[in-house]
Amino acid sequence: MAFRLQEMAFSPGLYANRSRRASKLRWVDGNLVRFRDAVPAQVGGWQTITPGGPAITGNARSIITFRPADQSTRFAAIGTDTGAFLYDGELIDDITPTGFVPGVGTSVPGSGYGVGRYGEGLYGTERPATGNLIDASSWSFDMFGGTLLGLFTADGSFYKYDHDTDGALTPVAGSPKGRAICVSDERHVFMFGADGNPGLVRWSDREDFTVWTAAATNRAGGYELQVRSPFQTGFRVRGQVLGLTRTEVFAFTPLQNALVYGRDRVSTEAGIIGPHAGAVVTDNQGELAVWMGAENFYAYDGVVRSLDCDLRDYVFRDINILQGAKVCAGLNTAFDEIWFFYPSKESDEVDRGIIYNFVTGAWSKANITRFAWADAGVFDTPIAVCNNGAIHRHELGATANGTPLGSYIVSHPIMLGTGQQFADVDQWWPDMQDGSAAAKVSFICRDGPSMPTRTVGPFPFALGEEFVPLSLSARELQLRIDGDSGHWELGLPMISMQNGSLR
Repeated sequence: MAFRLQEMAFSPGLYANRSRRASKLRWVDGNLVRFRDAVPAQVGGWQTITPGGPAITGNARSIITFRPADQSTRFAAIGTDTGAFLYDGELIDDITPTGFVPGVGTSVPGSGYGVGRYGEGLYGTERPATGNLIDASSWSFDMFGGTLLGLFTADGSFYKYDHDTDGALTPVAGSPKGRAICVSDERHVFMFGADGNPGLVRWSDREDFTVWTAAATNRAGGYELQVRSPFQTGFRVRGQVLGLTRTEVFAFTPLQNALVYGRDRVSTEAGIIGPHAGAVVTDNQGELAVWMGAENFYAYDGVVRSLDCDLRDYVFRDINILQGAKVCAGLNTAFDEIWFFYPSKESDEVDRGIIYNFVTGAWSKANITRFAWADAGVFDTPIAVCNNGAIHRHELGATANGTPLGSYIVSHPIMLGTGQQFADVDQWWPDMQDGSAAAKVSFICRDGPSMPTRTVGPFPFALGEEFVPLSLSARELQLRIDGDSGHWELGLPMISMQNGSLR
């Protein structure tokens, strides 16, 4: 039997919902790889910034980029559990409100002297920890024209910041307290979980975030809704304001009558896992909200629907639900992507990441630590903040701040027929996009489905090489590509095999 070349054509995206053999014609593992025109390529690198000014203290959970009213400069407001900071591309400025009381850096079960129902326990005795979580503190930011609005979740206080007049975030007098804010297209400020009521939604007067009491002379208002869990966040999408609890989704639609907004419960099972776990995409198809729930990913384009996630088992079988308030979602619109970062089951802090391409539906992994993320637009590249307060500019170069990125990808097992015969392999023919850096190829081999693996390689290869000579035999083998010397992009490689001996 002569050796024959066959193409190694795999569907785009990583797939981890079934066994390796059931994942036919799929890539089954990888990191820091995206799929461009259906073939894998290393994501862009990043550079770590060392700005002047005070250090960012606390755990960053929130970020928003904006320009002030005069458009003279650009800023990123970064919220942590201990304060708020402003980054202008060169310097950090502390804009923490005067008299600010820090929150908590991690989610903890509720305990203490005031926890539990009236009459339970002994007077003066601290209650044990309960299932009622105190979420990690964060900020809810939005823009009102050139004015930054912020709400601190630990105490619900509502602030504003005008770069021309304010040296720090300033309390908005007479405003309610809440859990999250969102500015509607009609320029009402929505406040979710207002006045300490987890189901109360209030909105300010139109064009005036200082007026919250409804009257015949204004358009302020609100609804108290029956909810199974507290509101987490709100999105401005498709002319509506979407309010999300951990279990439910409500749509608030503008009306032409005294009620100002209608409200509809559009889902009872598609809540959001945390206040920063979603993003809104705007493209030529309109607006699309995408978010992570406790058991699945969801989207809203006028109707709530579950997303088909090829990494669902990978994510939701190994996630720390108790730390859901730390989940971060960020847009990377230049590549049609949303990046989600979350804590794995054995971690109390963010340590995992996945990438969703909202155009192709492909999923991939990005296992780096990022606490907050803002898309390019105001700044030239996406910027992200990690656990030590460091700021990173993404999609720059091909390294992790000068060190190899460590990108790789692994295929499903390749075999002849059903794997009864060994496959003898003598060549692997790479195919790379012009401009690709050198990479390495390895083969993860098994002599039977339950047999231990052995790795043959790695073998370096570069653009222009015709083939990599091999001498291996296995009943099943998986292809692994590693790139660590620069940006690489695979095409359609081929492998030369022939039938070997029978089992």
